[in-house]
Amino acid sequence: MSSKILMSLIYFLVITCCQAQTVKIDERALWDLWCAGTNSAFEAESVLEECRQFRNNSPGDPLAIVVAGIEGWWHLKRGNQSEARNIFTAMLMDGNATVLPTAGDKMARTWLTRMDREMVVDALKKLYLRNVEFPIELDAVKLLALKPEPPLMDQWGKDWEYRRGSAIKGMESQRYVLESSMLGVYSGLQDALLVPYASRIDLVPVRFVPNLRNTIEFTSGTGSSVIRQAGDFTHRINLAYIGSNIIVVTDGSHWSVLPRPR
Repeated sequence: MSSKILMSLIYFLVITCCQAQTVKIDERALWDLWCAGTNSAFEAESVLEECRQFRNNSPGDPLAIVVAGIEGWWHLKRGNQSEARNIFTAMLMDGNATVLPTAGDKMARTWLTRMDREMVVDALKKLYLRNVEFPIELDAVKLLALKPEPPLMDQWGKDWEYRRGSAIKGMESQRYVLESSMLGVYSGLQDALLVPYASRIDLVPVRFVPNLRNTIEFTSGTGSSVIRQAGDFTHRINLAYIGSNIIVVTDGSHWSVLPRPR
């Protein structure tokens, strides 16, 4: 069995175990990993070792999906798309899932969509070299008969939003826009990887909102009050987990682990 297949199976087993009813939840281990990672913006080689240590010490822990998201990003930063794809693919969920796995599923689809887009971009470049212009319709990439074939839908099963054009007259065929309708201007992989890990998550937990279950009041970077309820994924930054000592929030691309408000 190849190492890549083995890695994928390991992650599948870990994430599947997250749905078990009686599992150990090691919040301290995740908090320690998070604190260690922030010292290097999660880019140091030690981050990978911390993630592996968490998996070894806490098999079946529901918080493993947070660790997986960090490790997948770490591999992408190093250009290891194959390893990252294995990890994010294992984070995908079928059907209904609890709040944290659902957040992990969204994160996985986000990064997989960005990687898929790179395949389409490469195909468009090949068409440009052949025709000295970009195609009018995206279906033209099928003419290249590439293996594997570039996906013509994002990870949510929606067609890519593709159009060519330029503000410069006569250059319409020399420029194009390719986006996922779910990600919009944040569809590009390289641009997304330029963002330091969790740097856009600016919420600080303040208190639980009285009489509202699993709802926390935060202050934002502007000082304004922000209310988030676990499981509501309609905002830019969402509350994905409330534990005994920590909470986990996500912007869809990154996680952030914060102390639970008292």
